[in-house]
Amino acid sequence: MLRQDYIELCSALLAGNTVTVESRIAGDDFDFDRFRAFTNLHQLSGYLYLLVKGSPLEDLLPQAYLEQLGERYALQRKRCNDILKEAAIIHDTFSAAHVPVLFLKGPFVAQQFYGDIHQRSYMDIDILIHREDLSAADMLLKEAGFKRLSMVLISNGAMTRFTHTYDYHKRIAGPDLPVHRQYLPLDLHWRLRSHFSFRLDYETIWRQHKDCRLGGRAFPVLSAEYALVMNLLGLFFDVELGTIRLKSFFDLYKMLDALDPVMDWDAFLSRRSEENISGIVLNVIDLMLVVLECRSRFPRVASLVRKNRRYIRLADTADKYRLLERSRSALYNRRWAHALYQAPVLHSMMWTLASLPFRVACHDRNLSRVMKRM
Repeated sequence: MLRQDYIELCSALLAGNTVTVESRIAGDDFDFDRFRAFTNLHQLSGYLYLLVKGSPLEDLLPQAYLEQLGERYALQRKRCNDILKEAAIIHDTFSAAHVPVLFLKGPFVAQQFYGDIHQRSYMDIDILIHREDLSAADMLLKEAGFKRLSMVLISNGAMTRFTHTYDYHKRIAGPDLPVHRQYLPLDLHWRLRSHFSFRLDYETIWRQHKDCRLGGRAFPVLSAEYALVMNLLGLFFDVELGTIRLKSFFDLYKMLDALDPVMDWDAFLSRRSEENISGIVLNVIDLMLVVLECRSRFPRVASLVRKNRRYIRLADTADKYRLLERSRSALYNRRWAHALYQAPVLHSMMWTLASLPFRVACHDRNLSRVMKRM
């Protein structure tokens, strides 16, 4: 569960609000170990360390707690460097084979919106290819040392109709480390996200891509607008599935920091309407503005939400927080999500059921192990 009191404290730390932070941690009963476990779970400890270190907030926090955050940041930096090294190998491998690829999320979002690849926690690599290049991309990833974990149910054609990614991993360290640090996961995307009602224009997505210079290379990445769209869709699906982490809200916050002053939000929403995702976009932005209490920081996008209030599914703040109750709200979250797809609810539910075996084949590790023994 995303505890509301911890969310409010994280929001105050993000905003540099010393008065609120001091009031939240006042008293001997505040449990810093529990709060650290919360920020570790939501992959925020390293970034909070950077926010606090050298700021007026530093004097409010125990030294032992700051040292623990610093340890998480050191691990975060190492993981970032490992990922960038492997991303460079993939970049060179795909370039040599003339297979177009876009790098998503991870260090590229960190560089674009945080200003430094080490400021954001990430554990994997995400790349986007053209769907017709799937077989070639699979071969190239294996050449680069990656192993596909996803199973293919019926055919690649059937899988790509109902899913948006295959999972891979590569061993990058010895067995002396925990398993999750021995391997580097990779998601091979042919879509940003998959639903039968979506009408994303992939010709535009590829045409508008930008270059992000890291480590002496120009990595092709999504435009800022489509990086935002991908974040919004990812947040939406995580809320629907009850797997949301607070880090995704922080990412959206940092994106809006850069884009709110310059984006033509009415035109942005119009483009999302053509893609059949405008309701999703509005509701996810509204949820973030409420959860991080930051309407005043982003007045232009907050104005967009107000003007389109009739499309906001949940009006009450308590109902919005209920979406974040990871362990208890699966049906509630799915009802919220199905109401936002621009398709009849029955059709959406039928598509979800039809796609379930393919999504399980993609992401269920136990199923993959069983099928490989058969």
